Amino acid sequence: MRLVNYFRFLNFKKNNKKNSCHLHYFHKLSLANNIINKSASSSLLFRNLIQSNKYQSKSDSVYSYSTTSGLFIKEIINNPTSLSIKWSNSNSFTKFNYIWLRDNCQCPLCIHPDNRQKLFSSSEVPIDIKPLSIGSNSDKLIIVWDKGLQSITYKNHANNNSVHKPHESTYPISFLHSYSTKQNISKLRYNHLKPVLWDRSSLLKSSQNLWTTYYDYMKSNKNLLDTLKQIWDYGLVIVKNVPINDDDKGIISVAERIGTIKSTFYGKLFDVESKPAANNIAYTDLHLGLHMDLLYYNAPPGLQFLHCIKNSVTGGQSIFSDSFKAINNLNLTNPNYFNILTKFPLTFHYKNNGHHMHYNRPAIVIDDYNDTLVVNYSPPFQGPIEFNLDDEINLTEFYKAYQQFCICIEDPSLIFELTLKPGDLAIFANRRVLHGRKSFDSRSGQRHLKGTYIEYSEFKDRFTILMDKYNNNNL
Repeated sequence: MRLVNYFRFLNFKKNNKKNSCHLHYFHKLSLANNIINKSASSSLLFRNLIQSNKYQSKSDSVYSYSTTSGLFIKEIINNPTSLSIKWSNSNSFTKFNYIWLRDNCQCPLCIHPDNRQKLFSSSEVPIDIKPLSIGSNSDKLIIVWDKGLQSITYKNHANNNSVHKPHESTYPISFLHSYSTKQNISKLRYNHLKPVLWDRSSLLKSSQNLWTTYYDYMKSNKNLLDTLKQIWDYGLVIVKNVPINDDDKGIISVAERIGTIKSTFYGKLFDVESKPAANNIAYTDLHLGLHMDLLYYNAPPGLQFLHCIKNSVTGGQSIFSDSFKAINNLNLTNPNYFNILTKFPLTFHYKNNGHHMHYNRPAIVIDDYNDTLVVNYSPPFQGPIEFNLDDEINLTEFYKAYQQFCICIEDPSLIFELTLKPGDLAIFANRRVLHGRKSFDSRSGQRHLKGTYIEYSEFKDRFTILMDKYNNNNL
């Protein structure tokens, strides 16, 4: 099994021509033999790469995106099972499998011209399909296939009466080039823009858009894009002067400017204030350590919004920390512990107030298919470990790794602390940025925050669309 380079998702570029294995959630019965004796090669690769990596220059446009302007096909080679294309901007060839090409025909008979939805199933492409003819012009590739689709799915192909006849497929040059390399595929969804790791000092020095105002945030899409790019890079932004009226329009308007609010059993919105017999430690005046919210959900929220309504207490400063920076430090100091934490599942649960929610997930999760990295850390809601209980060695090694992980997480140099004032609203990536609160004297005044969530997919959707529009000068 080939090891994934776990930090490929952070901030370096690499052209890996080999397929990486995907991350597995290990079953209880097979977990014990897969935790300790893992090679640290992925960590070594990361160290070698990050030493030569440069963060994006401030003079560069953060919205730069390679286009296919002036691009054309220089040469085509017809292979037994694939097509090789040489581009005008490269001396190397890109190979496209025939089945993949027929499966991704972009003509109106295969992709609906209005709703852009696919009109057939991948299973209907004959495995032995071959081109009868291949041609190209300045903006598209044209292939006539030797056979039509095969009927597998339950439909009568009423939308395409020529489905069983030889088919002419068309492919815009820009489409094919976008899928010619892994790097180009990443650029389609801006996954080539890697997060910027930060500690308290670097956040304040290098983060140009850490602070914005409600007026600027709401008035134009360009200003909104600046804020979304800040969240993409650093995972944290503070919006000032958000209205604090009783109708909650302030926080709702900020959240819905990005996406649809995610309701939970706490409601569409929730209030964070000290109250008796609280069902959550956040609703007390006690110290609330660094954590992430709702890790006991199958899909925890992607962005969290906390809006300060009142704050006249002594203490109660908000704290934030970059978990990606913390696990980077762990990887540098102890790569074997890092690898253990990508395999050993923690239990997160909520069993209180008429609810019983539960989910097992590793402290560090890498999704190689979607170029995503998330960290899971929420001590108040961590339940008893349920895996590997009969293997003392593996369990002990996990606890050693987890202790070092927590030391990195709780590093004081990483913690950004501030006192939220009425009208301040913090937006942060819940699967990356840890948050918490210092204890306060509830007798000294009032402290009231309003909170809500949205899915990360909603944020990424808004970010991607605005990036596309900005690059096309449509803002």
